[in-house]
Amino acid sequence: MASDSLACPVCGSRGINFFAHARDAEYYTSHKMFDYRQCGDCGSVFLESPPVDQLRAIYPPNYYSYRAAQGSGSLLERVKSRLDSRLFKKLLGQITGDALNVLDVGGGSGWLLTLVRTASNRVKRTHEVDLDEGARSAAEAAGHVFHSSRIEDFSTAEKFDFILMLNLIEHVSDPRAVLSAMRQLLSPGGLILIKTPNVDTLDCRLFRNRNWGGFHCPRHFVLFNRQSLTSLAQRCGLKTVSVSYTQGAPQWGCSILGWMGLKGWIRISPERPLYTHKLYPVVCAFAAAFDLLRSPFMRTAQMFAIFRPDS
Repeated sequence: MASDSLACPVCGSRGINFFAHARDAEYYTSHKMFDYRQCGDCGSVFLESPPVDQLRAIYPPNYYSYRAAQGSGSLLERVKSRLDSRLFKKLLGQITGDALNVLDVGGGSGWLLTLVRTASNRVKRTHEVDLDEGARSAAEAAGHVFHSSRIEDFSTAEKFDFILMLNLIEHVSDPRAVLSAMRQLLSPGGLILIKTPNVDTLDCRLFRNRNWGGFHCPRHFVLFNRQSLTSLAQRCGLKTVSVSYTQGAPQWGCSILGWMGLKGWIRISPERPLYTHKLYPVVCAFAAAFDLLRSPFMRTAQMFAIFRPDS
């Protein structure tokens, strides 16, 4: 059933349809059932009434990105770091200049910025914007400039040659405002790299009505497909360089184990969130292999999109 009272946060259309019910099956920060809607025009999916005033509640102290120790983790994490480093080296090679300024939005302690810095000795200044004030000491110890802020509130006179927004844009209620702000911070020859879930994928179709992990409910406010993301970027003054698909093991892991937890087959609780369960790395390893095997002929769970200024 369409709703005339809602507007798509991506394209502004009012042709909105019900998409799915979901709840927090990862951290159990709320017992509330949330409604996700889909735009009939661009296909984006968004959370109705996102809890923007409850960020401290829905991002608990044991939230995975606050506690993850990057760089010395599982084999899957080490492989991912190598692939990320290879991608950063390739993209930095497309940017001219002897001293590059890099911004990571929502990257916690800045471990990705450290990876970017090792990918090119032309990276001279690295900035991190994140909500978690607890990440400041680690970020500054690694040599990064840390800004404790919502990206919607972030302001600086700096210009950046390379901006990372990895698994960030889906966490904001007004992605157009955020992407427009990033366009203003981008240097004329710079690049923006976005990684975000893809709603046009097999795992979404399978788990749409079973608490799909891509909802990361209620922390993912807006979800895209390829066309809706590139169209939004164009409206924000950005030109698409490329869009590619990559594995989305965490989405599969959260879909499968979240469903099992709600069935009562495994124990998930606020004290023992989903990502700490012993089955999580096992499921993710199999899911990553499955996504990589099907990637040549199917759209997988995550998208990488690269943009440059339109003029």
